[in-house]
Amino acid sequence: MSAKSGSPDAYVRALAARGVEDFQPRYRAYLRALKEARPDAYEEAVARYRSELDGIPSEGDDLLRAWLSYGVWLAGRLAPGRVVTVGEAGRSTPVSGDVPLGAFAMLLPDDPRQRAAVISMPATPSPAQRETAALLCR
Repeated sequence: MSAKSGSPDAYVRALAARGVEDFQPRYRAYLRALKEARPDAYEEAVARYRSELDGIPSEGDDLLRAWLSYGVWLAGRLAPGRVVTVGEAGRSTPVSGDVPLGAFAMLLPDDPRQRAAVISMPATPSPAQRETAALLCR
């Protein structure tokens, strides 16, 4: 994956403006896991990336929303579940609709034996957010 949607500079500026970590390394890891576990879903993920992100001239918040939408979809292919945000105090709130830009968001699997998947993480998470991620997520 690359930041071909918009430009690489636009992607980096959008991340910095919202104070979030780069999504791409985490999503690449999810793609590798998907490729091993479910090759059919991996092919679908690559096709979705090409149709929704690759070469789309987006900037700023629109670009981040496109990436977050892809991340939610991708995490859901690894383990169906529900998306929540985790505030600075470590309390979760269900997400209905789009993931809020700049939030720590993760997918909590329906199967409690599976690990949660980070969708978005602040560039500087609070101690409670770091502990939540370490405890629940991949």
